[in-house]
Amino acid sequence: MRFSLVIVESPAKCKKIESYLGPGYKCIASFGHLRELKGLDKIQRSDYTVFFDIASDIKKQKHIELMRKDVLKAEEVILATDDDREGEAIAWHICQIFDLDPTSTKRIIFHEITENALQSAILYPRTINMNIVHAQQARQILDIVVGFKVSPLLWKHITSQNSLSAGRCQTPALRLVYDNQKDIDASPGKKMYSTLAYFTNKCIPFELTKSLENESNAQYFLHQSIGFEHRFDRSDVKQISREPPEPLTTSKVQQLASNEMRISPKETMKLCQSLYEAGYITYMRTDSKKYSPEFIASIKEYVEKEYNDSAYLHPCIDGLAVGSKEKEKEKEKEKKKGKKIVGPPPQEAHEAIRPTHISCKKLPEEMSAREKKLYTLIWENALESCMAAATFTTFIATITTHIKDTHYTCTQELIDFPGWKIVKGKFSKINKEYTYLQQVKIGSTLPYKKITCKFAFSGLKQHYTEAKLVQLLEEKGIGRPSTFSTLIDKIQERKYVIKQDIPGKKIECKDFSLEDGTILEETVVKEFGNEKNKLVIQPMGIMVLQFLLEHFDSLFNYDYTKYMEDELDKISNGNVSPWFQICETCWQDTDLICDTLKTEKKREIRIDDHHVFMIAKYGPVIKCTIDGKTSFKHVKKDIDMETLMRGEYTLEQIVEEKDKEKEKKEQQSIGEYQGHPLFVKKGKFGIYTEWGENKRSLPKFGNRPVENITLEEVVAEIEKYGVPIDGQKPESPIVRVVNDNISIRKGQYGDYIFYKSNKMKKPSFLKLDGCTLDYKGCNIIFLKDWILEKYGVQ
Repeated sequence: MRFSLVIVESPAKCKKIESYLGPGYKCIASFGHLRELKGLDKIQRSDYTVFFDIASDIKKQKHIELMRKDVLKAEEVILATDDDREGEAIAWHICQIFDLDPTSTKRIIFHEITENALQSAILYPRTINMNIVHAQQARQILDIVVGFKVSPLLWKHITSQNSLSAGRCQTPALRLVYDNQKDIDASPGKKMYSTLAYFTNKCIPFELTKSLENESNAQYFLHQSIGFEHRFDRSDVKQISREPPEPLTTSKVQQLASNEMRISPKETMKLCQSLYEAGYITYMRTDSKKYSPEFIASIKEYVEKEYNDSAYLHPCIDGLAVGSKEKEKEKEKEKKKGKKIVGPPPQEAHEAIRPTHISCKKLPEEMSAREKKLYTLIWENALESCMAAATFTTFIATITTHIKDTHYTCTQELIDFPGWKIVKGKFSKINKEYTYLQQVKIGSTLPYKKITCKFAFSGLKQHYTEAKLVQLLEEKGIGRPSTFSTLIDKIQERKYVIKQDIPGKKIECKDFSLEDGTILEETVVKEFGNEKNKLVIQPMGIMVLQFLLEHFDSLFNYDYTKYMEDELDKISNGNVSPWFQICETCWQDTDLICDTLKTEKKREIRIDDHHVFMIAKYGPVIKCTIDGKTSFKHVKKDIDMETLMRGEYTLEQIVEEKDKEKEKKEQQSIGEYQGHPLFVKKGKFGIYTEWGENKRSLPKFGNRPVENITLEEVVAEIEKYGVPIDGQKPESPIVRVVNDNISIRKGQYGDYIFYKSNKMKKPSFLKLDGCTLDYKGCNIIFLKDWILEKYGVQ
């Protein structure tokens, strides 16, 4: 039976798409990119022809062959990859692999997985937009030029044992965190006293408009307040409005989820992908702040039905429709030309992120709690953004003090019309303080109930949250919204930046209060600068960035990065010729700088004659060289790199104390075994024991402190799997090595698969159940394929 073959990127969409399109259509997935650019030698610089290779992943190669069978059987192929640069490029690669003509092969676009959207897309296909494909290739070439040329310099000049990398957008993202840390270091904050006074029988709080500089000022202020006649004043009532939130773009949904759910941008995009593929929300990679006309119509119907009042609708709701202004202009042009307007409107760019159906307020129970929470945020935002502003009446109440031009203030407001705030219902139509202060006579004297002066810091700068970093990336034009989550994840994966809690600094200080004419003093300990889940740059990140800024500042400054993003946008729009000019410019600029670094020495910071601070495989260490012997010591986590580079640290100030304790403990045996002292030590891969010439791993003890492990426990573990005699190793537990990450091993309950990649902290232990191969002697390729198919690892 002949069929139309629809090719998407993700397999999760296929069944739903087939159900909407009906008989005669088959939907398969490419599983993302099928070809890759492996190196600079695959780029022909004369015209920037790129020689792509089929992905090296065996599983992907097999999948391509399965796709080829479907392509050959199909009556027609319809490319339905995502509507972004990567999706357009994947569609083009599919044409290249399967000998399809990109100028005639159908390419369809849809931004939500609904029956109407798919049927409309099928009715009005287009072909591949080569401008967008060239923009993606230019982006790919720029990234590989910077990565392949600059990253090796980090290995040469900082460390070759760590996976250090530089990136066209990754490095400016790291620079934002670095610059913020410099601002924090330069702004220790200013000590001050904040003053709050409580007036009336309702004890309504009023805030002093001026901060007091020190203890004596605070005490003097309170003393002067004892007999002072505080007089009340009130501004005229005025009406204010609060506009609804804007429709959600990619960056805005990442910020919203980070702030409301405390999840990373990467996790947010995974959840959005899941919701999109299940047909609950529209496409999640978008800069648009518009909705489809159909969705606007459904909002109007929902609001009028739910709230019984069209006043709750945004007064300019029709202006939120995709292409509303453009369509009117186009219609006017056609009318003037005397042409009849036929057919559907042209396919527009993405919509904002929204629910596919506003009537679907909650997700089914089988969805995860996080998916439900994120969907609720998206649903609420979409509805709120289409509603009218909330209006309030407000006034400012003031009370005089003995200081000229300084007074207490209290702002009160009362909601008139809830507008968009009615969606969550988090408002009150009653404000007792508002009503009470409206009745107080202007000019009347109000005695204080209590006045407090509390010690505080002003001007303390904070580390960035992931949400804040997303906001800054967008503002400065670093990368695209679809790449923000990857950039933030990458600088953390490289250990340049860590998301962590920051302990505050405890300070003993004095607070003062005035009550019933008596000034009270209280000594308290307060903590300042305490932060939760913030991005903190690490010594490795600082060393890497300082090296890059010293030599590649022009390549990684914010303006140049934004310029390149703007140029990529111009290529997408067909406004640059030739499209590869930006690639050649970047390549020449990078080569010019790299040539000047041939004599640069390795980056190390000397502490004294025998000790050097450096970056090793697992991060910063102190390299100790005495009498030709080299050892390494751990570095404290809270060192200040600027202080270190100025040479102001002593060895004792920078070395982790546990190293000294560890050395002492490891020099003491826990007993004797086979005539040798037996030691228990903690190494890179966990706890192990050592006696004579023998060593044995002790995984049973996990992260248990070595001082809590007894001789009897260790001997029992040694003898459990055979005892080495006079330095001879027992039979190896490894049955067969499959590759660097995988081996077949003997276990207590039979053979098993041991899997551990370089990125994994702990290994995985996988069963051989169901393996019909002779895994000890069969062709290694067959064994690798079976493990890949069974467990998805290689």
